[in-house]
Amino acid sequence: MKKENEILEFKKSLTQLKEGIISLSAMLNKHKKGELYFGVHDNGEICGLSIGKKTLNDISHEIQNNLKPYPNVTIEELIDNDKNYIKVIASGSETPYSAYGRYYIRVNDSDIIMSSYQLQQFFENKKDSYSDWENKETHYGIDDVDEDALLNYIRQANDVSRMSYVFKNSFEALTKLGLLTENGKLNNAGYYLFGKNKPLCIKEGAFPTDERTEFGELKIYKGNIFECINESITFINNHISFVPQIVGIQRIEKPEIPIKAIREIVINSFVHRDYSKVDDFNQIIIYKSSLRIYNPGQIIHSIDPIRFANGEIGSKIRNPLIASTLYKIGLIESFGSGFDRTFTLCAQNNIGYQYFNNDFGFTFIFERNKIENDKINDKINDKINSLDKEIINSIKLNKYITVDELAQKLNKTSITIYRHINSLVNKNIIKRVGSRKTGYWQINFY
Repeated sequence: MKKENEILEFKKSLTQLKEGIISLSAMLNKHKKGELYFGVHDNGEICGLSIGKKTLNDISHEIQNNLKPYPNVTIEELIDNDKNYIKVIASGSETPYSAYGRYYIRVNDSDIIMSSYQLQQFFENKKDSYSDWENKETHYGIDDVDEDALLNYIRQANDVSRMSYVFKNSFEALTKLGLLTENGKLNNAGYYLFGKNKPLCIKEGAFPTDERTEFGELKIYKGNIFECINESITFINNHISFVPQIVGIQRIEKPEIPIKAIREIVINSFVHRDYSKVDDFNQIIIYKSSLRIYNPGQIIHSIDPIRFANGEIGSKIRNPLIASTLYKIGLIESFGSGFDRTFTLCAQNNIGYQYFNNDFGFTFIFERNKIENDKINDKINDKINSLDKEIINSIKLNKYITVDELAQKLNKTSITIYRHINSLVNKNIIKRVGSRKTGYWQINFY
């Protein structure tokens, strides 16, 4: 056989299957095709290997599960001088391809992890998905950057091994990330990611029923993208139910909706948002029976997310600079895989969901686990009285309410309210988050 090169890779045995799939991703990213052989020495000499009935299927499943998006693949068993070996051919143009959540490029016969610049270039060259909005120059400069947030970002990116850079100053760091223009000004992506002037606005709401007709908690929050992501996830965590469970000898609280699934959709909403729509906002709306996460701007080309999840096509990213920046810190794994993880988590936890992609934007809806919560609430109702219920309902409407405010609202003494609050805390129905002055109440379930 020929020697290994940029489109040809040899592996002696199937114990090197993971390394082989990494080579396929690297070859696809460099030449959009590649050949991989198992049972062949590095020098091209066939050594052979044992091939069972399920061997080819096992290879196929491993490739489908870990090479994203899934390219055109053929796998066949060959024989030469009574020695069996396997040939895998892959081709595809949906670059970049990831292997096990990382991106590689082929250099001679080696597989090298893509640099930040290389990964960014891949998305910039995909004209059908690239937004010119990100690179437009703003009138903001280095003085408008939250330097502490930028420094913390660089540290975390190094910790997850997606950057290898020692922070020297904001100018150099932002240049390395592609977030400064030639004039030394922040581009739109840089300003929305690290601006300290609160460039982004999101709306949050929590309602006790499935309608907005009854009073609920409404909130407008301003910050940069990282701050808005953290705020959105925190707001949701504070308004969904957590069910106590005993695992071994430890007591843990299981959320009614998997936090990892919520996190994937929240981050996705900021990656795919159309930031040019200045009169619209990301929204988090929590009803009694559902959680809705909305972002302005439909998924590009109106592609059904299920096609991303099953690896049929690669992710079409509206904001590649923002996406690559979030990728480097580990908020995103391989692009387009977030929907796959969300769908899987919902299936594993029996959580219903639906989504809508229209002219205004994209909405993902998680169904809340009402049956389980109602059963728990029935048990709780047997243990609490009418004043306890009034206290809980008041906290639902205002989690920052104080004991004195509850006493005035419910026409009771502060001592009485404190005694009932203490009882609810001991029953783990509510808990205090943060200090007495600046904290808030969290309802674990009810």
